[in-house]
Amino acid sequence: MATAMPDHASRFAGRDPVALRKHLASYWKMEAGNVLLVPLMAGALVISAGDAPDLAAGLGAVACSFLLVVGTAAWLLVLARMDGKAAQAGRLVAFCARAEIPALLLLLAASIATAVLIAGQGWPPRAIAAAGLTLLGWLEYVNYYHWQLQNFDSAIDLKRLFAGRGLRRAHMGRAVRAWRAQRRTGA
Repeated sequence: MATAMPDHASRFAGRDPVALRKHLASYWKMEAGNVLLVPLMAGALVISAGDAPDLAAGLGAVACSFLLVVGTAAWLLVLARMDGKAAQAGRLVAFCARAEIPALLLLLAASIATAVLIAGQGWPPRAIAAAGLTLLGWLEYVNYYHWQLQNFDSAIDLKRLFAGRGLRRAHMGRAVRAWRAQRRTGA
């Protein structure tokens, strides 16, 4: 359901639509690139410290990467809406909605494995990597499904945050909830 997601263009009123699209398109590319880059960097840091990644770090990497794939889809959804591609936007919302439970299960498994590792071995480099990757995954989950944590690219969002009005509800999360409600009611 493409119409459930608030119009990002209205937040950037007065900006050149071509420049706005180019600006927003950089986000999906950044998220997509980080799907592999972030876990590879964490693994390289663990190995350079003389340690080896383990199950907890692996689960943290998978959870983080999965949420980065969801983030990529979320930004592609924004662009599909801007381009008036309702069918593509609908498929992307459906993907994001269906990805939420697997994302949560991965995050829970990574969290448990990391807690077990830390409880048994303290904070070796692989535990730091596992905790960092798992935390990044949780932040991505909150940012896309619940509360918009990214507030640095829009003066409107920064002013709202600094004025004490709190975080804005996540655009994709609202679209996912609307998609689910539509499916329940059959509308």
